[in-house]
Amino acid sequence: MCHRRIVLIFFSLTVSAAAQVVQRVPKVIVILPVDVPSDKLNLQGYLYRTFGAFGVQPVRVDQNMRSLEIVAAVQGKVADRLKLLAWAPGCKIATFDIAIQQADAQEFFYCNALSTATLAGRISASSLPQKEHAEVDVRYLADWACDFFGLLDCQVPMILIATATPDRDGRFEVRLPDFAADSTSSRPGGAEFDFMLREIRTGNLIAWLWPESTSLRSLGGLRPASAYPRPTIFVARKPVR
Repeated sequence: MCHRRIVLIFFSLTVSAAAQVVQRVPKVIVILPVDVPSDKLNLQGYLYRTFGAFGVQPVRVDQNMRSLEIVAAVQGKVADRLKLLAWAPGCKIATFDIAIQQADAQEFFYCNALSTATLAGRISASSLPQKEHAEVDVRYLADWACDFFGLLDCQVPMILIATATPDRDGRFEVRLPDFAADSTSSRPGGAEFDFMLREIRTGNLIAWLWPESTSLRSLGGLRPASAYPRPTIFVARKPVR
């Protein structure tokens, strides 16, 4: 009877250990250069398998660490591929298309330097909302990324680029990455900088800021360029409620 219990216990432990081996899923580890803190890297992407495409949630470690980790599985099922878009201030955009294997994979984000362009903006006086404690929020919308991800219905990647506080006359200044000189971000599909006026305290949207000149627009946003008119005039458009 005692021997039987020992056999059963051993069998149970063996099954448990085997289950742990089967359940282990691989990771993709993105290694960063020493001059790019992990909290400055913007990483967006999708995992792919027969079950579809799912947005990734990288494990973001503290800024002194040199890597980010992505579990290459959804609901315990190992993915077939992983596609990533990565950007850090001062760098060009990088894309990754990774075939998932059983072992962990390492990918290196290399910061290929990208210049910036100064934009001296001014909100048109006739449309400037009379709001105190407001700031301009600039975000980059990578419409081209939907084609890279192979998705017809894509949540367009949006990256916060800069914030600035306009003066009483609506003047502000920001430095924008020269994405017009970045071959990755110049892919077919388009891209733009969206400018929004927000309340500093609450973050609530006060108005969209559209370039007054239609030649500078890409839809409602600002088309990326290597230089901009001084000043670049914006018209405030109140959000539709």
